Amino acid sequence: MKNRIVKLITPVKSSCDNLINISKSRVPISATTKTVYDTVDFFENNIFLKDELKIETEPVKHKTALKEIINLHNNDGIKDVTQIKRMVQKIESGDDILHINRMPNIKLVKTTAAEWVLFDGHHSMLAYMLAGKKYLHEVPQLVVLDEEKGYISAEEILVFFGEHSKKLKGSAWRKKVINWQAAQEKQLGQRIQVNMGELLKSIIFF
Repeated sequence: MKNRIVKLITPVKSSCDNLINISKSRVPISATTKTVYDTVDFFENNIFLKDELKIETEPVKHKTALKEIINLHNNDGIKDVTQIKRMVQKIESGDDILHINRMPNIKLVKTTAAEWVLFDGHHSMLAYMLAGKKYLHEVPQLVVLDEEKGYISAEEILVFFGEHSKKLKGSAWRKKVINWQAAQEKQLGQRIQVNMGELLKSIIFF
């Protein structure tokens, strides 16, 4: 049976910025866990909320710049700048931005080209960047990978575009973004900001 791996990664808050706490959970791919979203739901309900995590502390092996992560929204898909400002204040006070159940808001997959795609948590990511975080290991995150391949295929990424995925094939998602705030016929749009760095620069926060 094929599996996806869900990694839960959080920075170790100490004088050393080169350590992370990491757990790795195996989720079988089945009729009820076909998509990445299904995998996250299974992990949340059957592993995370049941405290079935084995957490290990590891050194950071690779530093990934937050600004290089691929976004799925243009700036018009960022709905609440005020919320981001509140998040920044929380981060600067020493807290993290987490879901009410304490699971990270920031969720990512890796492409066949070893790029990171942010499929949930754009507001949270922007807040961490505004608060001065520069690298991925500095923020709490959830990562989904195929156990055998070590990445998520282009076809699997299409699920992030919801019902509009049927309009896309393969790597066509790279030229598109989604805006769930827009009218249905305008939700799928052409990509303008190509990564989180460009997205951050395009938004006026203060």
